Amino acid sequence: MRTGIIGTGRIGSTLARILVAAGHEVVLANARGPQSIGPLLAELGPGGGGGAPPPPAPPGDSQD
Repeated sequence: MRTGIIGTGRIGSTLARILVAAGHEVVLANARGPQSIGPLLAELGPGGGGGAPPPPAPPGDSQD
C-alpha cells in the first residue's frame, strides 16, 4: 500500500516509521518542503519518499 502523510511532526514521523516497518511505501510532505525532511527520509530508507506540497490555488479558483 502507498500512503501519503502531510506533516512530519511526532505523529506523522512515527506513523511513517510504523508503515515502512510493515512494508508499506510512504510519501511525506510538510510546509517547509522536502529538503527539510532529509534525515527522516534517510532513516526510512527506500520505503520513504518526500514530495513538495502543491502550490496554492489562484484566488477565485474553486476546486469543488
